[in-house]
Order: sequence, then C-alpha cells, then structure tokens
Amino acid sequence: MAYDVHVGNAAKQYCLAWVERYAQAAARPIRLLDLGCGAARYAVELLTRCPNVTFVGIEPLARDAEQARQNLRHFDATIVQGYAYAAIHPQLPYESYDIVLSFSVLEHVYERLAYLRFVYDCLSEDGFCLMNYDAGHFHSTHWKERAKTVIGGFLARLGNQAYYQAFVREADFKRWVQQAGLTIREAKMFNTSLKGIYKIIPEAHKQAYLERWLELELWLNELGITYQDAYSKAWGTRNYILQRAKPVDNAHMS
Repeated sequence: MAYDVHVGNAAKQYCLAWVERYAQAAARPIRLLDLGCGAARYAVELLTRCPNVTFVGIEPLARDAEQARQNLRHFDATIVQGYAYAAIHPQLPYESYDIVLSFSVLEHVYERLAYLRFVYDCLSEDGFCLMNYDAGHFHSTHWKERAKTVIGGFLARLGNQAYYQAFVREADFKRWVQQAGLTIREAKMFNTSLKGIYKIIPEAHKQAYLERWLELELWLNELGITYQDAYSKAWGTRNYILQRAKPVDNAHMS
C-alpha cells in the first residue's frame, strides 16, 4: 500500500515500506528520528499503522515545525526546531534511535560531515539510517534552481544555510560516511523519468502505476549497474541504508 503524501517518489515509498516492515516485525517499542521532517504528513499514516513507533522530528523551518506538531498531535511525537547537527542533540528526548530517516535533505546540508556524524551519534548500536538525496535541482533548466545553487552557497558562507543546495558526489559521500564511523549496508537508485509520468496517469490507475513503477526500479537495481554521478540524470535519487561501523577486532588481525 502506497503512502499518499509521497506518491510519485519511489525512493520514499521504498523506505517507508521498509520502516513499516521493520516496526511491525519488532516485538518492542521503536524510536524513530526524522532529520528534516518538514510537516511530517507521511508520519500520520506510518504511526497509525505502527503504533509501537515513537516519532521525533527535527525541522529547521519554524512554520513547518509547527505544522508537524499539529499533524502529529494525536501521536507519541516530538518536534524540535533547528538544524541536525551535534548542538541540537541535548534538546532531543532520547539519546539514541532504532531508525534515523533523512529524505531529500543531504543536498541542502552545508556541513555534511557534521551531519553524518550526528547521524552516527543518534543511531543505536544496531540501528539503521535510511537516507536519500536528490539531483533534480542540479539538472533543472529553470533559472530559479540555478540561481539558488549559486546564491545559496554564498549565503551559507555568511552563516545563512536556509537556501543552500549543492550536488552530492558519490565519492565524497562514501568518504564522509567512512569518516563519520558509518558503513553502507545497501545502496540503490530511484526516481527515473517515470516519476514525471505519474502526474498524468488517471486517478483510478495511479496506485497500480506506482506499484509497477517501484517494481521496475527495484528490478533495475538488481542488474549489477555500478552507479556513477553521470547517471543522476537518469536516476534522480540515490538511496542508502547505513549503520554504525563495527569496530575492528585487532586481536584477530595478527
């Protein structure tokens, strides 16, 4: 079953289905932290289906943070306004989380290594981070997107990160993941040009289209294609599942 607020986005559909299976299979309470939760509309459906999930969201925009509080007022949820860096950790209700989500945020993060280190700090020992980031902003021909990429970087250097966006390079991401003490458990590519077609599908067929589209994209991920930055024009979203890296047992290395 699709999540209505993210129809037209195969990466988020995949992640939300993964989280739902994980939460429903767990015979215990689950703590979930969403970095850049926006208005958290998707969480209404997730928390309804998975009442054992406690939701904590971080959102830098005051308007969206307040809307998230309203949307989740009937659930076990906490919304904290601010940027997802180490300084905000003391404001969170828990030290660690079973699941950390980051949907379409990293491309807007100015201090990316610090962000990934915050992910590490928030993950429980066996927790999972489901993270994706998009490239559509950087292939757009619209002048506003191009201008935002340039101006956002300038403003971020002056201390205003609200408009920042920059392409995430594969090699850089993998280096930051390692430096942050994380490891990649799964890497996938989503959101081909079929995403645009979804908008013109008749309403009665949207659900079937979404299911077949996701099935196709999952099949494409099984073909052994090695991702490159140049492929971001074909696959708009890069999707990862991360965990804390396990410490190396030096006693077994000698």
